[in-house]
Amino acid sequence: MKSTVGRLVALALIAASAACAEAAPAPEPTGLGVGVGCPALADSGRQVVFGDEIQAELGGVLLGSGPTGVVLAHMAAGDVCQWLPYGRELADRGYRVLAFDFAGSEGSRAHGVSLAQQITAAAGALRTDGASRIVLAGGSMGGSAVLAAAPTLDPAPVAVVALSPPAGYGDADALAAVPKITSPVFYGVGELETSFAESTRRLYDATPRTTARQLVLAPTGAHGVNLVVLEAGGDVDLRDQLAQFLTTHAPPS
Repeated sequence: MKSTVGRLVALALIAASAACAEAAPAPEPTGLGVGVGCPALADSGRQVVFGDEIQAELGGVLLGSGPTGVVLAHMAAGDVCQWLPYGRELADRGYRVLAFDFAGSEGSRAHGVSLAQQITAAAGALRTDGASRIVLAGGSMGGSAVLAAAPTLDPAPVAVVALSPPAGYGDADALAAVPKITSPVFYGVGELETSFAESTRRLYDATPRTTARQLVLAPTGAHGVNLVVLEAGGDVDLRDQLAQFLTTHAPPS
């Protein structure tokens, strides 16, 4: 009997050890409060800190893998949690994704560093992680930021996505930048967003005709990132058109 019990205990210990070995390691916290408002989503990725080259300390969440990296820039008064549901979808489709907190959001810190510089630093972090092609995507404030950063990125992004972008936000002068963009650009906005619909049209019109550009007006009042998050009133047709845009100009592999 004792022998049988001993064998059972040994087998249980072996099974427990195997289960522990197979379990994915818990993500290391950055200490910057990244994703504190959505721990279930944030914990599905890897927390990172970047920005040394611009004397900043920026926190973000990395999801997925693959050669095409996507920077996700949040809206004003927001953080990584805004983008993580859609970021998880992109990761599942084979993209390497970095949703990050701009300086002043959660614990990210920087002094005298522009929004565009922070976008560039995020693109660099994705390249360091293994991406060879970069997509810049942002909503509202983040949309202005990615448009402002796009012509300064070297090498240029393979695609840019701006959802409900104002013509400018803070130090991000999107209207001055878009005539210099040579990368394909996807503009999305809700028709009921009034001033944002107007600014998005202005930015689209100012983008060179020689640049592949697409404007999608969705029959909704959903704003920025919410345009692609169905639970927040997102638009199915806009999501589908964005997916096709990315497949055409920035496939995951």
